[in-house]
Amino acid sequence: MTSPVDQLLSTAEVILIVGPGGVGKTTTAAALGARAALHHDRRVQVITIDPARRLAEALGVEELIEEEILVPTDSGRFWASMVDMGRSWDRLIERHAPNPEVRDDLLANPLYRSLTTRFVQSHDYIALDHLVDQADDDRFDLIIIDTPPSVHALDVLDAPDKMADFFGSRLLTWLTAGYRSRISQVAAAPFLSVAERLLGGPFLADISDFFWLFSQLQPSFAKRTAIVQQRLSAPSTKYVIVQTPEPGPAAQAVELAHELANRMHTPSLSVINRATPLAVGAITDDELASIESHGLRIAVEQLKQRGNTPGAGLASVPAVLVPETPTALDSVEELAKLLK
Repeated sequence: MTSPVDQLLSTAEVILIVGPGGVGKTTTAAALGARAALHHDRRVQVITIDPARRLAEALGVEELIEEEILVPTDSGRFWASMVDMGRSWDRLIERHAPNPEVRDDLLANPLYRSLTTRFVQSHDYIALDHLVDQADDDRFDLIIIDTPPSVHALDVLDAPDKMADFFGSRLLTWLTAGYRSRISQVAAAPFLSVAERLLGGPFLADISDFFWLFSQLQPSFAKRTAIVQQRLSAPSTKYVIVQTPEPGPAAQAVELAHELANRMHTPSLSVINRATPLAVGAITDDELASIESHGLRIAVEQLKQRGNTPGAGLASVPAVLVPETPTALDSVEELAKLLK
């Protein structure tokens, strides 16, 4: 009988790994990628947007960069990479600028690099934009993306809508009032007056210039956003929640599953790292009472009750229990055996 892990790896085209921080999410992404490449003969790329850059160590490569690095395996079908936000921003501008003049002016704006580095709302979207590019690359059969911790993972999933909202926001209207109609200028005058006193006229002018140019990307950006949203909702895009039995991560995972369900993304798999090797469903009340770890006891109770938790989103999701902490694995072959 095919395991839930192998069924997932044999059918998915995109897998998003989500969950709280510190639960082995990055290593889980690497383990799934290794198993897909070694046991399913799939051409797989694992992408991380985790700034800690732990994936390279798990895969045995020196450093992750934006260009795909071939992970040393016998299959020769396993790659890994990391999103480079600076270069991704440049590509986003080049892709969506309506003409070469807007493109060049944006890239030459003195605040361009500083603003895009701090424009956190768009970073999650850029990660998804990069994911779509890779998913459409014929060199790969499967793309696995390791997302930030749970609250940020939700930001990733909501990024297309948030970026679309930004283009229609009052803030953008204020910042670009000098380029719009006389009515817009009058309405924004109080805001701009305060901003000039706080920031200085030349600095504010550079900001306004940047966001005016940025607003010109909206028509092309809207079309691309629709493509990104379609990819997130596609039947071949799957979601894996990673957690540990400790009360905090377990509760966050339940909440994350609930939020995923609200967004019409049903998880395909739940990976519970550092878990008891016993099957959760087979634990009796007496066995539960004998578990010494308070955190594990609470987590198992939550797991047993989850099917009756309204909106939990995990009632029918298969769970994989990983008894060992996956931090000392030093080969891709060991990674591939971690999840079965």
